[in-house]
Amino acid sequence: MIATLVMASSAAGHVTVAPPYLDADRQARVEFETPNERPPHATVSLVIDAPPGFVFAAADPPTGWRLQLERSGTRARWTGGKITGQKIVAFPLLVTAGSRAGLVSFRAKQLYDDIETVQWNAELTILPATGTEAPSQHFDRALAAGAVGLVVIAASFLALRLVRRRPLQER
Repeated sequence: MIATLVMASSAAGHVTVAPPYLDADRQARVEFETPNERPPHATVSLVIDAPPGFVFAAADPPTGWRLQLERSGTRARWTGGKITGQKIVAFPLLVTAGSRAGLVSFRAKQLYDDIETVQWNAELTILPATGTEAPSQHFDRALAAGAVGLVVIAASFLALRLVRRRPLQER
């Protein structure tokens, strides 16, 4: 019981992403939400590193915070503000997702006024591209492969029927 409570409280202090998914090859507004889980200390900086294939662009930072984009738009750093008490602050960015669908992880670093740093993984799901951005599905090849598969199955049943032995009662 105590272990469950400890694990639940430690899980509450982390960086999350909203919305938790993006379309591949599109730019979208994403908020990295972070609580201050170390009262009486305050969060004074948040750094997010993008995984390969992702690029950040500026969005309006929360009141009192400044946003710096570094490393050609693959790192975002917010400074100048404070998260105190048990408050949660959302740090928005425009994120251009890579083209590969699946789960990706952003490295988040939360810095406190006592110089302690806590690192988190903030996960996001990339959905496959749609419309004209979607990769070709090669429908004609899939149809041909399906037809070949049906012919092979039919030929197998025919071969089994021809090879089948007559029952002993018919001999």
